[in-house]
Amino acid sequence: MRQKAGSMLTLFSLACLLTAALVAGVVVPDLGGGAGSAEAASLPYLSEALNQEAKISVAELAAIRVTAYYNCPGNLTTRLVRQSARCFLGSASIDLFVDTRTQPGWDTHLGAASFSVSDAEVAAAYAEAGAVATEWLTRFFPGVSPQSMRVIFTVKGYQIGIYSAGRFTIVR
Repeated sequence: MRQKAGSMLTLFSLACLLTAALVAGVVVPDLGGGAGSAEAASLPYLSEALNQEAKISVAELAAIRVTAYYNCPGNLTTRLVRQSARCFLGSASIDLFVDTRTQPGWDTHLGAASFSVSDAEVAAAYAEAGAVATEWLTRFFPGVSPQSMRVIFTVKGYQIGIYSAGRFTIVR
């Protein structure tokens, strides 16, 4: 019975999202009258300029979705908490900017870009967080090599370093 209730809740949630997308004028591929038949809804309270249809690539949409999903506080690792995340398509890589703070159990941040532990321990903590953040990117950018992804870490707005291709480099 519990599994059936969970399935019904999932189905209901999906139906609500689809309805909201259609009401908001979001283009949903493969539904209805064939390719390209959906158009953006014109909303009477917006200016003509804001009612213009905008075309973006699937990659640009994925970057927006990563930002929308991860741009809020949440646990990152046992040592770090995500404060925010913003994803951009750079000229040579997908760049994910992640602002952090330390977990209460690893309260080593002294302010600015300084820590009370060695650079090796800071690098190990951010390398672990970089692997987690790269996994987020691979979910939204299937088929893109992790070598083409960078995670730029800050702590309370101060740059700490960059995780790329499985390695974290302190850049303070």
